[in-house]
Amino acid sequence: MAVSQNLSAPKRPWLLVAGDTVLMRPSRCEPRLRELIRSADTAFANLEAPLTSRGVPAEKAATHRADPDCAQWLLDLGFTAVTLANNHALDYGPAGLEDTIQALRQAGIAHVGAGASSQEALAPLVTQTSSGSVAVIGLCAALPPGFAATDTRPGVAPLRVLQQVSVDPALAAEQPGMAPFVHTSVHPPDLLAACESVRRARESADVVIVAVHWGIPHGFAAPSYGPLAEYQQPVGRALIDAGATLVIGHHPHLVQHVERYAGGLIAYSVGNFMFHNWDRFSGQGPDQSAASTPAGAETGLFPLQIPSAPYRSSFGAAETLDSVVVLLTSPSEGPVSVQFVPTTMTNGDPVIPTANQCQAILDRLDRGSSTTSGDLALRLRTDLVPGAVVGEVRLNG
Repeated sequence: MAVSQNLSAPKRPWLLVAGDTVLMRPSRCEPRLRELIRSADTAFANLEAPLTSRGVPAEKAATHRADPDCAQWLLDLGFTAVTLANNHALDYGPAGLEDTIQALRQAGIAHVGAGASSQEALAPLVTQTSSGSVAVIGLCAALPPGFAATDTRPGVAPLRVLQQVSVDPALAAEQPGMAPFVHTSVHPPDLLAACESVRRARESADVVIVAVHWGIPHGFAAPSYGPLAEYQQPVGRALIDAGATLVIGHHPHLVQHVERYAGGLIAYSVGNFMFHNWDRFSGQGPDQSAASTPAGAETGLFPLQIPSAPYRSSFGAAETLDSVVVLLTSPSEGPVSVQFVPTTMTNGDPVIPTANQCQAILDRLDRGSSTTSGDLALRLRTDLVPGAVVGEVRLNG
């Protein structure tokens, strides 16, 4: 990819979407990023820790929580909305989810993807701006037991995944210890409900964004699987067919490729934007809080809080520090552009890296496009953010 020349003048971002976000203290986000967030009409992130001091940790592999004051810190950064549709929203039970929603409301931050029922959890957030309207929907396929919202139970908007394990006897005999292949598909009623929510949102909004917590965290899948679980591409395409403009994924904790499909984009994973306990969660830092259990310094095992198989942790890999912040220009200003601003974490806070590092992160967005639906047509720009190389894709025009 070469840096493009003779491009249109930079436009103020209309919508900004960031990836996995866990705050444990006021952010030290660098000024260029802070200015970018605050300049957007709508700034949206995946809040991956309940904001509560109540409850007991769920019996699951790893739990997070943060002080309810974090809601104000998010607002100070410039974020106006979050998705709670993730595998940590109920780490401290329904009371923790209730506290989180209350803290966000008190700070003036909207939320999607979770609520007192499945109807609330699936409801879109529609924001009217002077440049048009945008609807945001949150969905979660990474569902610990009891986290899915139902008609009578609080929780997150579910995309439940059916799993079948396949073992080839002949191949397994020749390759003892090889990973079996896991076939996955989404529970059809969940996908139908999600697509119906998208269709209804598209009736009242110029642009629909779907934030999906899905995929396989870094290091949990054999390289022979490829980067995606089987269910992801069919789900992403179904959401675009239903009327979504962008499908933004998170949960794998690294940047994955972007697919251009039917006039929309599917960003399979945008990575860790801000994760204040990442060093400790990945077993690379000192024991500073009770938010997660660290990996053993000698064993390198994944930091699981319950008895389990001895998985080795890959969360200390350098690529788990990287992310892309997604910007969208308003459709009222001409052809819609989607821009990708590379970031990396230092002590859990996001910074814009060097130009060479920016380009290396953006290279990952094109990986896999040959196996999905063709050329992403990603252009590189140096005029959008001072000192940064930014990727850009035109959706139309």
